[in-house]
Amino acid sequence: MKKIFAALAIAATLTPFTCAQAATISFSDSKAMATTNWTDVLNFAKFDTSLGTLTSIKFDLSGMVQGSGNAESLDSAASSVTLSLGALLGLTRPDGSTLVVTKPVFSQGFDFSSFDGAINFGGTSGGSTGTVSADGSNFFVSSDANDFALFSALGGGSINLGLSAIGNSSGTGSGNLITQFNTAASGNALVTYTYTPASDVPEPASLATLLAGLGLMAAVRRRTKKQA
Repeated sequence: MKKIFAALAIAATLTPFTCAQAATISFSDSKAMATTNWTDVLNFAKFDTSLGTLTSIKFDLSGMVQGSGNAESLDSAASSVTLSLGALLGLTRPDGSTLVVTKPVFSQGFDFSSFDGAINFGGTSGGSTGTVSADGSNFFVSSDANDFALFSALGGGSINLGLSAIGNSSGTGSGNLITQFNTAASGNALVTYTYTPASDVPEPASLATLLAGLGLMAAVRRRTKKQA
């Protein structure tokens, strides 16, 4: 019997199991290009707690601003003008609190002469960006217990998050400046759950080692019976 217990001990020693390793699962939703200012609702799957223990939630937000800007300087002296076309995109929890924001911005500089007498966003004292675009992105990682409770449930489910885009354009550089902006924005959000799986199983190599140990046990038993 002592030999059998020794074989059991050897088999247990030679059979390492995999350590708990983090796993991830992601869900995304988006809003197509639309004239700023807009507010919309995106839908995401909640984390299914039967999969394991949630350790963090990452919120990735990317967006694009697209449009045009015009400027006319009324100054009596030459000036350098910068037009910045931008949008402020924000992803929020169901209660309206902010999760993450991003600010895509396109900027272009102009050198204008003194006012040429015509407000036409052209000539020597005016200009236009034409149709332009810019991208922006940002992320936020939460390990807050309140977010874990909000974004998870047994069996999963879904949650709605708010997404908004506010026009955020400006013109600077001239004391007497007329500006005109036309902007649209789009946004995409990705929610990634990082978790420890509920149970870990032996790797194939570990299973082979376990089977070898069981075979050793059987051999020891047969040998013990023959000696008896």
